[in-house]
Amino acid sequence: MSFSDFNSSIWVFGSDSGSAFLIVSIVVGAQLKKDINVINKNIFFKNKMIETGLYLVATPIGNLDDITIRAINILKNSNLILCENTNNSKRLLTKYGINVKLDKYTDHDFDRKKEQIKKLILSGKAVSLISDSGSPLISDPGCQLINYLIENDIKIIAIPGPSALVSSIQLSGFLNSKSFVFLGFLPKKNEQKINKLKNQLHNNLIIYTTKQQIKKDIEAIAEISKHYDVIVLKELTKIHEQRISINQDNLEDIDLDSFKGELVLAVSASPRENIDRPIDKDEILYNVSELGMKKAYQVLKTKYKISRNEFYKLAMELKNE
Repeated sequence: MSFSDFNSSIWVFGSDSGSAFLIVSIVVGAQLKKDINVINKNIFFKNKMIETGLYLVATPIGNLDDITIRAINILKNSNLILCENTNNSKRLLTKYGINVKLDKYTDHDFDRKKEQIKKLILSGKAVSLISDSGSPLISDPGCQLINYLIENDIKIIAIPGPSALVSSIQLSGFLNSKSFVFLGFLPKKNEQKINKLKNQLHNNLIIYTTKQQIKKDIEAIAEISKHYDVIVLKELTKIHEQRISINQDNLEDIDLDSFKGELVLAVSASPRENIDRPIDKDEILYNVSELGMKKAYQVLKTKYKISRNEFYKLAMELKNE
């Protein structure tokens, strides 16, 4: 009988001192040349004492299999898990048999819950903080709580794991010597987007975005960039993961309104030389009279790098002069 003809089990036991033990059952496929097909895998942890403090535990960004054994162990042995959304987090905890109390925590809860969390940890308990996905505090709530606990000499322990930021840097494919800068989510107003972007174009950028903002974000990049490469990373680690490349040559051919799901932008761009070109008032008046206010703005916004509100205000002032 060959190895490929039977099931195998791996049993790894810890000592009586409280270390974790692992049981993995593996059903091996018919051919060794093919990938081993794991169809039954169960991880069981013996209860063990973990250090008192606050644990920042990274959780999957899409695929629920992307979690470390250490993260599962910490969550199983925590006395409380703080999360952004209890319904989202329950899916993960249920999958791994983690029966620990969940409590919602966002930055709006800081003043109301900070003393309760501090007292719980000082009483010898372990508390974990998770976000809806990925590594906590990367554009997620928690900074106020972390600083408060550090000021009170409470230990913070980071449990590394999945991060959309790291995956996006890896998948950008940029062959240049520029540094990467993480901008998080851009402001919603176009003028504020441009102000945040224009001083950073000497770097590669990682930007988190949403289906409501992706078109505006990319158009803002196009307004201030002579040449640009925007890599849209859609649904990272999920079944329908996509990597979509956008530049000045194909932007008009891509339906940005159709993009949905979790979205990250990796950006490499060079700035235009005349970002602050003086405004020709006669040109504005002519275009407004010939095309109307809305169309005139669409024609001139890229040339003068002006926000919609600024353009409308200036046009009305010129018409009234």
